[in-house]
Amino acid sequence: MLITSSRKPSGRTRTLCKYLATFFNCEYVNRGKMGMGEVLHLAHNSPFLIIGEFHGNPGSLAIYDGNGLCLLSIHMTVSYPENSKFSKLKLVEPVIVGVGRSKLADTLVESLSFQRADDPSNPRCIIVNDNRMDFTNSDHLIFSLKVKSLKFDFSE
Repeated sequence: MLITSSRKPSGRTRTLCKYLATFFNCEYVNRGKMGMGEVLHLAHNSPFLIIGEFHGNPGSLAIYDGNGLCLLSIHMTVSYPENSKFSKLKLVEPVIVGVGRSKLADTLVESLSFQRADDPSNPRCIIVNDNRMDFTNSDHLIFSLKVKSLKFDFSE
């Protein structure tokens, strides 16, 4: 998986991209003047995420498949707890913990090929409900994405 930013990302957007890349154990590339064709080439037919901005802050997250089809678009805000602890865990793949039957959790599992778990016992979890995604590392909250709106399946 590859994570990249909007074309001229702010420092806050670059920080979120780096956190996500560390969390997912994947590569982050600062997009700059790259077009979608170049991003597709760098992704090597695997899913990729593009973090967009709204008024200088991270404001959107789009998940694309290896062919460049947008699978999910999330408009969101980011919050970081004051005592956020984040250490690198090598080769630990995160799991998705869905609260109830969440279409967002189901889509994340399918599009990113992560495992789904019933409880957050894994060292890295994304706890998902319909309006929030909490990224945790060893039971410590790293950051949260408050979901403002969602769009699913752009293939139609």
